[in-house]
Amino acid sequence: MNHLEDFISKLYKTIDIHTTEQLVSTNIAEKLSIGLYYWDEKSQATITNNKGFIFLDITMLSNFEWETFCHELCHLLLHAGDQTQLPSSFVEYQERKANNFALHAAVPTFMLKEMDLPNNYFASVRLLQETFKVSFTFACKRLDHYINNHLHNHSLPHMYTF
Repeated sequence: MNHLEDFISKLYKTIDIHTTEQLVSTNIAEKLSIGLYYWDEKSQATITNNKGFIFLDITMLSNFEWETFCHELCHLLLHAGDQTQLPSSFVEYQERKANNFALHAAVPTFMLKEMDLPNNYFASVRLLQETFKVSFTFACKRLDHYINNHLHNHSLPHMYTF
């Protein structure tokens, strides 16, 4: 596993997260003592008086909630600074890092490795969507990462049909 995958694995095991059923925004927030609120504004994370808060857009579709929560969680755990005060290039960097973190936090490698993925790419995508409650596009990106980083030594044409 790479550094990020190892970090997420250790984080989840530290807070006793071992199954996909435990991957729920409210559960993770509670275990990490993060205030979780819903509002009708853009999702964001903030730290006030050394306490983390995540505000999720209440109007977003439910299949985006988990992946958005994981994106905002990255900002709390790994980033510093008020993005309104940072150079735009650094904000873009943080956003790319948060997007990558979200892929791995929402669909953890240690859980993905335990799955019996179908030999059909789109069947695997559907399984990720259903199991981890993520959007189609998100599931595709995560499966692509997994194939490239963990199944690279296997013969892809024999492994997946499209």
